[in-house]
Amino acid sequence: MGKGEDTKSLILEKAVQVASVQGLQGLTIGTLADELGMSKSGLFGKFASKENLQIEVLRVGSELFRRNVVYPALKTKPGLQRLKTAFQMWLTWANTSELPGGCLFLSSSSEFDDRPGIVRDHLKKTQLSWQKTLKQFVQDAKDTLELDENTNVDKMVQEIWGLILGFHFYNRLLEDKNCEKRTKQSFNELIKRFQNEY
Repeated sequence: MGKGEDTKSLILEKAVQVASVQGLQGLTIGTLADELGMSKSGLFGKFASKENLQIEVLRVGSELFRRNVVYPALKTKPGLQRLKTAFQMWLTWANTSELPGGCLFLSSSSEFDDRPGIVRDHLKKTQLSWQKTLKQFVQDAKDTLELDENTNVDKMVQEIWGLILGFHFYNRLLEDKNCEKRTKQSFNELIKRFQNEY
């Protein structure tokens, strides 16, 4: 990796941290230049536009998510063990030191759900990719007969996503110290329900 690539990686590392606190819309070449003590023209030369910067931040954030959530889950046995690991790592991800403001994708989804354009398109693509992976984890649990064979995969994944959204709200905004414990209990109850729903 050359010096220019090293510099860009350091810039994007800081940009991800800023975006997790201020949101993607709050992340501009100007604000990032101030944070890094760099010139706006120097940063502009690396990204050319605010949208390109935002997309690069989402790209780096996606790799962080894979490293912190997806890869650890894939190292476990397919089935409920893998699904449970993914859920636990997803909870942990919300409090990682690399994201001082919490999950970059949850906050960005609120910002861009009604804002068409290339940034929204890229964000949607990353979330659909994770949704596809999570569906596969649930399907694996069906295939190993740890979940009922008639389990509605889409329904279960949506409910799991709802637990994460609720956890993020209680954890970040309300600063409820007991919400992680309750969220894990709710997840375990959800698993049991889908084991016995049919």
